[in-house]
Amino acid sequence: MPLYETAEDRLEEDGVSDQLQAAWDLDVWSFAPTSTGDLLLGKDGKLRAICEVKRRHNLLNKYETYIISRSKLEGLSAMAAALNTKGLLAVQFDDVLVWHDATDALAYDTRWGGRYDREDWNDLELMVHIPIDKLKIVKGG
Repeated sequence: MPLYETAEDRLEEDGVSDQLQAAWDLDVWSFAPTSTGDLLLGKDGKLRAICEVKRRHNLLNKYETYIISRSKLEGLSAMAAALNTKGLLAVQFDDVLVWHDATDALAYDTRWGGRYDREDWNDLELMVHIPIDKLKIVKGG
């Protein structure tokens, strides 16, 4: 399966990393591009969370839900459980940075969907629909 992550995506992750570090007073480390999650969040030498970072080029309230791959959330949740920590999803919209617990998100409506613009059948899968009003704003983000 092809990797679609670009150098621009990594720069976006760096921006989110800086915001999370400042807002939550945490240490933040980046993962390799092919790993589960994008960032490790820690404090006082202890791992606090594994974070998946996403970027949406629209305002937060443009859609009623935010959709994400169910398998991505499941993988993040499983890795977090194995490491006895939390799995977090952070989404940078044009107007605000938000977050949600990855495991809790698995309780939301799941439907078949994905991206049709790449002509890659691997981009069609079960998608979790997180209600926009359930996303939490990162203070200062």
